[in-house]
Amino acid sequence: MNSLSKMCILAILVVLVSAFTFGCTSPTTSPGANATATPKPVAQYTLLTGGTTGTYYPIGTSIASIVNNASIGMKLTTVTTGASVENCRRIASKEDNFATVQNDVMKAAYDGTKLFNTSSKNLRGICALYPETIQVIVLKDSGIKSISDLKGKRVIVGAAGSGSEFNALEILAAYGINKSDITVDNNALGTATDRLKNGQADAAFWSGGAPTAGVTNLATSKDVSILPITGPEADKLINQSPYYTKTTLPKDMYKGMDAPVETLNVIAWLITYEDMSSDDVYNLLSVMYNNTDTLKNSHAMAGYITPEYAYTGMTIPMHPGATKYFDEKGIKAP
Repeated sequence: MNSLSKMCILAILVVLVSAFTFGCTSPTTSPGANATATPKPVAQYTLLTGGTTGTYYPIGTSIASIVNNASIGMKLTTVTTGASVENCRRIASKEDNFATVQNDVMKAAYDGTKLFNTSSKNLRGICALYPETIQVIVLKDSGIKSISDLKGKRVIVGAAGSGSEFNALEILAAYGINKSDITVDNNALGTATDRLKNGQADAAFWSGGAPTAGVTNLATSKDVSILPITGPEADKLINQSPYYTKTTLPKDMYKGMDAPVETLNVIAWLITYEDMSSDDVYNLLSVMYNNTDTLKNSHAMAGYITPEYAYTGMTIPMHPGATKYFDEKGIKAP
């Protein structure tokens, strides 16, 4: 074999070896490396509010809208309920996920006192929302001037399982009035104002952000009065239940009011259960507080919703996701 032939064979061998080597050592791609990553499932949660004529509903709906328009891996569906007492029970059982409630009611639920037969130690606070004013509404021509005058009357104490009912029964008791001393009506605010207007009830209790739409609407067609909660009876309530605080409704709160009215407040809170995702609680607070202008458009009371207000009236332990958020803002529990 001449040298030219040897060189040709050698060249062919080099090409074959190179091709084999390249084929064996070519980089491999991990499965799915070029495919789009599977997105994390969006968590679907419920947010319990109250009736549509109260304050929980518009503010809760606004919070849900803010969360749903943000890309934070969760969606909120608002659910109307009888409000605080029912909401605490449904959160404690984990039937639902988030809720707006009164701080006095969540404390009773946590401890298993008053309207709660068992303690719900898994309830956790997220943040305070705004003050809820206890309003006892009567028509001005009813002749009713004080809580004491309600004995023997038809009194709407609020929907069964509501914070209004919870407060009404405590307040009536402070004035020496038991359920047997009145005709108890468990209608919610929307129906309550119609019953007052039509002469089917004499008074209605309502705990909620003031002004309250249902009362405002009633005052456009009837002259209304708000009964004061003051004096030794108010002091007795505060001593027994320190989550009550004194407040004054200005005389222009509702059409027809002649003078400021002294009454009591509790605080509306957003709550969840202990093992709710800390990331989801943190992210909810983050987008909510970044959109306070949107919240303010839902109701005047939403102006209170700020990080600085978050620990107001705290009566149960905070959720760790909330604590992390407020710690990062330099806001500590009192």
